[in-house]
Order: sequence, then C-alpha cells, then structure tokens
Amino acid sequence: MLRLALAALRARPGSFAGLATALLLAVAVITLFGSLIATAIAGGGDSRLAMIGGAFGEIAMVMALFVVANTLGFSVRRQARDMALLRTSGATPVQVKRLIRCQVVLVTLLVSPPAWVLGSWGARVFLTELVARGLAPAGAGVPWTPFPMLIGTAATVLVGVGAAKLAARRTVRGRPSAAMAQTAAEQGRLGWVRGIAGVLVLAGAGALCAVAARQPVDKAAQAALLGALVLMVAVGLLGPLLARIAIVLLGLPIRLVGRRHRGDAGGRLAADNLRGHAHRLSSAVVPIALLVGLSTTFAAITGTFQKVAPPGAYAESDIWLRGVELAMLAGFGAVATVNTLVSLTTARRREYALLTLIGATRRQLLRMLGTEAVLTAMAGVLIGIGVAAPVSMAFAAAATDSLRPSIPLETHGPLILGVVVLTAATILLTGVKATSEPAVSAAATA
Repeated sequence: MLRLALAALRARPGSFAGLATALLLAVAVITLFGSLIATAIAGGGDSRLAMIGGAFGEIAMVMALFVVANTLGFSVRRQARDMALLRTSGATPVQVKRLIRCQVVLVTLLVSPPAWVLGSWGARVFLTELVARGLAPAGAGVPWTPFPMLIGTAATVLVGVGAAKLAARRTVRGRPSAAMAQTAAEQGRLGWVRGIAGVLVLAGAGALCAVAARQPVDKAAQAALLGALVLMVAVGLLGPLLARIAIVLLGLPIRLVGRRHRGDAGGRLAADNLRGHAHRLSSAVVPIALLVGLSTTFAAITGTFQKVAPPGAYAESDIWLRGVELAMLAGFGAVATVNTLVSLTTARRREYALLTLIGATRRQLLRMLGTEAVLTAMAGVLIGIGVAAPVSMAFAAAATDSLRPSIPLETHGPLILGVVVLTAATILLTGVKATSEPAVSAAATA
C-alpha cells in the first residue's frame, strides 16, 4: 500500500495540494503553541504563558480537525474512480482504507519539515509580542527542543488518520460494481443515521446555550465558544439539508427575475443547479459557515464584554489575544474555503463542457458561476450567522440580562465582506480556467 500511495502522489500531485496545505498549517500551528508551552516550562512554569499556549493549541486542534477532514474528503472523492477500480481488481475495503491512511501519513511527513520551520518562526514572533505586552517574562526566549515539532506531526497524523477513516467509509461501502456506478452520480439524500446524529448534536448545542445563559461571565464565554463548536459539528452533519434550505430562500429572487427575463438564464440555471446538488454545495458552504460562525461568536463575546465590563477590566493585551485567535480562525477557514471551492469548481469541467456543447455561451457560463459564487457565499454567511446567533444571545443574557449581543461592525463587517469576496474570486478565477479548455476534449477527458 505504501508503494501505491507514493504512486498516487506522483501521478496526481494537484489532487493532494489542498490536503497538503491543510496539514502543513495544522503542524505549523501546533508546533507554534507547543513551543510556547516549552518556553513556559523552561522559564520555571510561567502559568499565563502556558495557559495561552494550551488554550490556543486546543483551538488549533479543533480547527485542524474540521479543515483536514474537509480537505481529505475532497481528496478521497477525487480518487473515487481509482479506488473503485482497485476494488473491482480485488482490493478489499481494509486495503483501500489502509491506502488512504498511507497517503495521509506520507503527505504529513512531507510537509512537516517546512511546517516546523514556519511554526518555530511564528513562536518567536508571537513570544516577542507577548513580552512587549507584559504577557511573558522579559528576556524570555523559545528554547530549542524537538518535542513541539514531533508533537505537532504526531497530533496531525492522528487527526488525519481519524479523518481518513471517516472519508473512506463511503468509498468502501457496498459492492465493487456499485462503487463504480456511484462515481458517476452524486448521492442526493441525507442518510438517516447522519440526520439523527445531527439532530442529537443540535439538541446538545441547545442545552449548552441554556447552561451558558445562567453562568458567570467568564464561564458563559467558555460555554458559548463550546456551543459554537458543537453547532458547527451539527452543521457538518446536516449540511446538505441546511444548504438546500438556504439556497431555496436565497435563490427565490433570482428565479423570479429569470422568469421575467428569459433572454439570459444564467442566474436561474445557477439557482437550480445549486439546489439540485445539495451534497456538493454543503461541502463548499460548511467552511464558509465555520469561518463566519466562529468569528461572529468571538466578535459578539468580545464586544459584549467590552460594553459591560468596568474600565480597565478588559486589558488591551486581552483584546490583542482575541485578535490573534480570530486571525487564526480566519486563516484556517480561508484555507478550507479556497481548497474546497477550487476542488469543486475544477471537478465540474465536464459539466461546463456539456453545457457548452448544447449551446451555452462562455458568457452565460461565467454569469452562472458568478451567481453561484454569490449564492454560495451568502448561504455560508446565513448558516454561519445562524450558528453564532444562539450562542451569542446566550452569552449576552449571562452578561447583560438581555438577548442582544454587541458586535463591533467596524471590525467584523470587513471580515464578512472578505468572505464573500474570497468565495466569489476563487470560484470565478477557477471557473475561467476550467471553461477555457475546448469543450469536446474536456467532455472526453474529464
């Protein structure tokens, strides 16, 4: 299986580019905050520095799990036909799963050296800023030790292997002949096991919100952040259903305009296309919702606390740390969003070619892509706000006895706009490249 995994990496390096980026980021971030903990231990156990490293490392692990699982799912999906051929050739489900695990381990080992360099450099920069703000002892330096780097790689391998186990389930499910047939069609239904799990997780998130609303402010903030993460798990499970609902609501005005103006059906085609491919759309929407939901929750907690806290209770250094947390979330979310959108758009080359062969112009295709980009972004924003709303309201109830959180729009608004711009630019740029190939050859080779 190791030889097959190496052959796949050599044959299709582009299929693993997104996964490699996600794994590199995960190893680098865990190395960074592991280095801070090592600095605290070497300096006599500075509790605040160790707390910062541990808290950030915990968030990094959770984000890495989301991003790696998402990108690995796409990597496996792009190899679905190859995996099905292996099964028809006699490979067992256990061997296919082992192949996917080998790919994850190999990619992690390949990206680890540059990730170690990036994480060690980031730790030094971060520690310098912490010292300047009085959050670390003066003169503190990052000691040289291999343990943060090794832990970063080992933790990422564990996350990747766990994600590989989930991603391989659909590939090895059923008979080999059925697996070949499934590669030509997209599954359109949400499985009942997944649906029940999503509803149960959603109920658990509701219970966390109820608990958070009755806690002291500091504990309410922790419960709210945990509730946001649990809600994101529910969104991941119920993604196809939520994406379909969001697109129906957001696409209604576009469909109405399309009926009144029959000359150009790009917008209506985009709305119908997205609604009919809810599973594919959910893969694009979930990373956007992750970024919007968690960043909005952070902004609501910070803004609400600043509004009600007595003067001096919320130090400038604490605001700075919240900014770093938000930047880290934005980085993970941006990587997941770009990887997902590039993979989805590139994988539809044959679809674009067939539309061209039946009479669609390139202008109509690009208009369809533009409309899809806006609808996808807005669906992610809508679901993300739906994630942030209950936990933010629960924290506001604990802090102010009101359900209205305070969100600084001057800082959070540009982030939401940036998500929309990033989504639209990624889909359009990738779509321009995907539609530039002659239709006949694209339809035959895709």
